[in-house]
Amino acid sequence: MLTRCLAFATAAAVFAALGFSDAPTTVSADKADAVQALSDTIDSELAKVWQRDEVKPAKLALDDVFLRRVYLDTVGLPPTREEAREFLDDKRLDKRARLIDRLLDDPRFGRHLADLWMPILRERGNDFGDLGVSAGEVLAVWLAEQFNKDAGFNETINAMVLAEGPISKNPAAAYYALMGLPARSPNMAGLTSKNFAGIQIQCAECHDHPYEEAWTQESFVGLASFFTGIEVAADFYTQPVDPRIETKPILPRNLIEAYAKSPDLPPEALNRIDDLLTYDKPQLLGDTPVKSRDTVLWRKIYATWLTSPKNKTARQYLVNRYWSFLFGQGFVNPVDDFNSLNEASHPELLASMGDWFASHGYSVKKLYRAILNTRAYQLSGDEVAGAEKWHFASAHTRQLTPEQFFGALFSMRDGDSMLKSFARKNVTAYERLRQFKTFQDMQKKENPEGDYQAVYDDELLKTYEGWIEKMGADWRLRRGLAAQYSALNSDDERMQSDTFALSVDQALSILNGEVTRRLSDSRNGSLVYAIMRDYKELDDRIEAMYLSILSRRPTLTELHRTQDYLKDLKQSGTAEQLGFEDLFYALVSTTEFGTNH
Repeated sequence: MLTRCLAFATAAAVFAALGFSDAPTTVSADKADAVQALSDTIDSELAKVWQRDEVKPAKLALDDVFLRRVYLDTVGLPPTREEAREFLDDKRLDKRARLIDRLLDDPRFGRHLADLWMPILRERGNDFGDLGVSAGEVLAVWLAEQFNKDAGFNETINAMVLAEGPISKNPAAAYYALMGLPARSPNMAGLTSKNFAGIQIQCAECHDHPYEEAWTQESFVGLASFFTGIEVAADFYTQPVDPRIETKPILPRNLIEAYAKSPDLPPEALNRIDDLLTYDKPQLLGDTPVKSRDTVLWRKIYATWLTSPKNKTARQYLVNRYWSFLFGQGFVNPVDDFNSLNEASHPELLASMGDWFASHGYSVKKLYRAILNTRAYQLSGDEVAGAEKWHFASAHTRQLTPEQFFGALFSMRDGDSMLKSFARKNVTAYERLRQFKTFQDMQKKENPEGDYQAVYDDELLKTYEGWIEKMGADWRLRRGLAAQYSALNSDDERMQSDTFALSVDQALSILNGEVTRRLSDSRNGSLVYAIMRDYKELDDRIEAMYLSILSRRPTLTELHRTQDYLKDLKQSGTAEQLGFEDLFYALVSTTEFGTNH
């Protein structure tokens, strides 16, 4: 208890030395829970670095700035105008903490985190045809459910790494299906180590790592061997495709070598044989070789190591990843490249947070609650003299992800008529399959003796349709439009972009695309239509537009400028709703709308 009180006293003293009038107060150790303790630790450790480097951080963000930021960071969408008005008019001192609690319990929280993790687990653009479409959608829904019920993230990782069986029965198996066919153990090892442990050892597949002595070709063989025996199988003759993960035993080496001498083996078989002969010596980094030849046991050993107490790198990486979601960068950058030369900006804090995360069941909701309630997260974006980005002394502007951007657009619709219209134009692979199956069933009734090559599994189709139904039309459409948008820009390796500034095609798709055009007019279902219907006074209509689009009320300058513009239009005989259409378009086109700040 004495240590706990001293920690609070130190934090308060550091903040007071920096001249804060809103410094955190000392809290009794008996009343402070574990989440609050982590919040205080984060603020205290950051404040020490600010004091050391003579950096005076920004002031707390205004309520409207915090409101939009926390909504986008938790549920992936800005607040509605009603939600914004309710929060801004709330006079309770603890309204920010109350809002955080409510948003973390919102079902959209899990969907947003799934949207953040999916491009990590499957780089944008790598859809692998129908196999990838089904696997990606099912995995996203399953991840959302895991986050919403606050399953320990170590459990979520283990479920994916140890996955067996078909995706329709075990959605975690989609993790391996998204790696494509044929599935190779070195690819699985490299991606899994990077995605879940922050260890980029994949270059050691071809050569020893240039500066990590322990990351040799031999050590890479050891890690990759844990994934030997894993196969991604799929029957492409039956629709929908239902990829399944199987773990096959390894034949004795002499039998594999004998088979390799068979004449006329295709290149795929030779590559598979080469992998089986190369990656058959499982060994964890810095550990002794595994003696067992049980391939099922191999994967269990690797999965246990990922989140074991011995693996401090993995827990720190996971915290670093979640911190980057909320601050735009991590303590270690690149976020997933932990090595001896890539030092953390706040090593003690990162280690402490990693240990806390592990000791509290890898609870992402608890971690988020602790971070979101810190003073550091709630700082304004004002420029701070002498501060680098890694000081976290102010909030830095972050571009919205494609899912956030299209979600923000569609959240301004009035009712679901517009959503249904777009959904009809963006049918899922399963809706197409259902149409094909229905058409074929009709043909079979008319001509039972006909030759029908397509084979449809109706029960399997219903299962996948159930997953899509869980996703819901709103989330599904948002993800679909985000994928279409990302595809408008790709580099030489065909990797799709998450940004909104790399391509003329991307900019035009936003400014002149059908989504923006439909939302900016004054027809039934649009924001302008709803505001003209629900508000009669000009000032109320202007305020509603700003609250709906930017989650804040207009400044006096903005209000007067908009009033003058609309009055001039009225004098010229132009209908008022056309002026509001212009206002909608102007506000949506701002950097303020397209970023989290």
